[in-house]
Amino acid sequence: TVNVLGTLYDAQLRQGGNVRSREWDCNWQAAVGQGQESWTVEAAIPFVELGLTGASRGDWALNVARERQAGQKELSSFTEGRQGFHQPTSYAPLRLPGADLDRYMWTVRDPFEVSVRMVEGRLVYFAKTHVTNQTGRFWFAQVRPELVAGAQSSSGRPVNEGFDDSQGREMAFQVPVREQGPQVLRLRLVDRRSPETVLYVRSIPTVITYTPLAVDITRPCYRDCIYATQDLEQVEFTVTSALTPEQLAGHRVEAALYHAHEDGGATGEAVAEARPAAAAQEVQMTIPAGELAVGEYQLVVKVVARDGTAVHTAQKRLRKLPPAPGGHEWRIDQNNVLLHNGEPYLPFGWFSQQVAEVNPEDAYTAMQAYSREYYSSETVRTWLDEVVAKGLYAAFSPYSRPFMNRGDVLKRPLDDEEREHLRTRVRELMDHPGVLAWYMADEPELRPVLPQRAQEIYEVVRDTDPYHPCIMLNDTIKGIHEYARGGDILMPDPYPCFLKGGLAAAPIEKTSAFVEAIKDATNGRKPAWVTPQAFNYGDYGRAGNRGPNLTELRNQLYQAVAHGAKGFLWYTYGQIHNYPDLEIGMPFLSREARDLKAAILANDEPDAVAVKAPQPEHIHVALRRAEGDLYVFAVNTATEPQEVSFTVTGAPDTLYVVSEGRQVSLRDGSFTDSFDIYATHIYTSQQELADREQMAEVKARIAEADTARKKPGNLAFEDSGVRVVVSSGSTYGNTPDRVVDGIPARMGWRAKERNKVGNWLQLIWPESVEVGRVVVYSTSIAECEVQTPGENEGEWVTVATAASDEGPFEAAFEPVTTDTLRFLVTKLREGSEYSAIQEVEAYAK
Repeated sequence: TVNVLGTLYDAQLRQGGNVRSREWDCNWQAAVGQGQESWTVEAAIPFVELGLTGASRGDWALNVARERQAGQKELSSFTEGRQGFHQPTSYAPLRLPGADLDRYMWTVRDPFEVSVRMVEGRLVYFAKTHVTNQTGRFWFAQVRPELVAGAQSSSGRPVNEGFDDSQGREMAFQVPVREQGPQVLRLRLVDRRSPETVLYVRSIPTVITYTPLAVDITRPCYRDCIYATQDLEQVEFTVTSALTPEQLAGHRVEAALYHAHEDGGATGEAVAEARPAAAAQEVQMTIPAGELAVGEYQLVVKVVARDGTAVHTAQKRLRKLPPAPGGHEWRIDQNNVLLHNGEPYLPFGWFSQQVAEVNPEDAYTAMQAYSREYYSSETVRTWLDEVVAKGLYAAFSPYSRPFMNRGDVLKRPLDDEEREHLRTRVRELMDHPGVLAWYMADEPELRPVLPQRAQEIYEVVRDTDPYHPCIMLNDTIKGIHEYARGGDILMPDPYPCFLKGGLAAAPIEKTSAFVEAIKDATNGRKPAWVTPQAFNYGDYGRAGNRGPNLTELRNQLYQAVAHGAKGFLWYTYGQIHNYPDLEIGMPFLSREARDLKAAILANDEPDAVAVKAPQPEHIHVALRRAEGDLYVFAVNTATEPQEVSFTVTGAPDTLYVVSEGRQVSLRDGSFTDSFDIYATHIYTSQQELADREQMAEVKARIAEADTARKKPGNLAFEDSGVRVVVSSGSTYGNTPDRVVDGIPARMGWRAKERNKVGNWLQLIWPESVEVGRVVVYSTSIAECEVQTPGENEGEWVTVATAASDEGPFEAAFEPVTTDTLRFLVTKLREGSEYSAIQEVEAYAK
């Protein structure tokens, strides 16, 4: 964006333009010129700033839009503007003949194996990245690393490497550190033979911290706590030193366990000691733990010189916990599986599920609830009683009215008063059996929230309540990395955004990319859960969008499973009743996931399945063994069908296809199967799973319910081309378009203005129709007038009055030929505050 003064603004928009990241920064330029009645813009946007990959070939899309806020507000757009400025599906196709973009097509992974060490009296940042060439040709390239802190910067030695097309290489680099604290790591990829030719640019926020000696407890694997359901004979830990091998020569590492003092330090005699080890930059050690009593301990580790002098000392807290209050212990095991009282648990459910509507025949096990912070702890406990009565457990925020955690405070560290409010709220609720987890933040990168604050909130909640994990939800891969320390479980929402008349706006394999990013951000040590898309973005004002069908729902689920996700909370329950694919399809998936629980929670067997296909990169496959049975999850993310051949290590001669009632025969461990667009097949040695509830039958029920939405003769059904226009917009989660979807309940129009008669809703057809009867479904309107346009502009003629104290109301009148009907609200029902219409039907007579 640029204004007439030449002021620049940039942001990254996602999810069909619904959310943005303002922290994204592009090195672009613009110049403006002013005329008498016009102004002009010339902009230069470097291709190297746009993060191109091999998928960037072919046509692009372009829109140019103008917004005037001074005086009379004006919005204008080069392309059709009904869908908003930021809806790429409505943009004009853009071709760039003669533009050589191939050289910019690389992928550069976030840094890993990061450390800060003291070298010859100065700090040095060490890291690795992985670079993949997608340019279509060989390059002799050079990575140039740089650390930027405000106006200060320091450059590292360039790293050279040769890349064949499609080849990826791991590249180690180092950069001198001028100061510790928040900085930006810039990685520039240039042509080694022509260094002025920049191929790729990446800016990565990071925090530089020098820790000469660090201790990482690996067993117990979760929160440095030994739980009552664990039988742990020894504590395992890794000691990492930032000293060089030369500095460590002749030194040894000693470790001992002490009772923790109230101030956090160690006190008294050692209660257990580790066997000393020769010092190195990384040392694996153990210490006995089988006889530890419940309590808090300090693990004290020292690097000791030959003369017995302690060169460096580090401490780490360790807790041995009593049984959980309320009898419900939740923790994560070494395989990133959620355990409930020591038993594996599969979280599967909805955001904002209505507890009263939970059907015991479905297999939902968990839910996430918004807005609990607005209620007292007593009210929340009463609600949790209802959750437990339905066999569910709930995640919700640990915040309260005294501490809402929103607004300007998000950009500063946590203060002592906020800490105390957090502790108080958590203590008031943590013993309730309905609590599953604490929901820490919803897309914090969009605010943006100070990452330090997110981590501090997590630490307060974690230390106050060790028995319930904390969930962090992110909207970007960058956000996953930036806020990875803000929760125990990372649960992003990688929405593909499904389009009317098409497939997904973003590649549907976005789901697996986000799950893999969690592994990268945490070295595989934190669980990946997912919030898949089970809603229509069109219901939030984005024209051209639709909800996912059952095939697409199942694709998102098992694509995440194949990449290691262990929990699923879908967004969002509020729309389920208006979409048969959701209302019928999601309960089916809950039951299928329940039957596959053991396989979903099991570990992968790496490289156990070989794939041959026209587009093998679009076949996501994982082999699991659970309870003596074999399972192969296979998901097609290609936008066309594929014939796929599999070779499965250790497979029997016959595998059965889950929920499909068929089997495949293997020869020398190999078989071939057909995959439609976005299709998922799950193969198993357990025959009963092939004959369980059938996908084909569920799809038939969905199709039948979809067909039943259109009542015979209804002129106002969504396929008629009718548009819905309302007087005052609609409240969040209500969409006027839903009043013509054939479902006379749930979603529809609810006016923004409270306690107001005179609100109206119009139906506008592309051509005139003959109407003589209407049916209006409303939970709040007692009376409305049915009107058609008069002879003069702005004039309306009332053709009927409809009234009802409960349920739908109907009005019949002398048939009129019109392209517009208006429903004017003249009276609300007693106790109602808003004008609301769930469905409108129109008939010839």
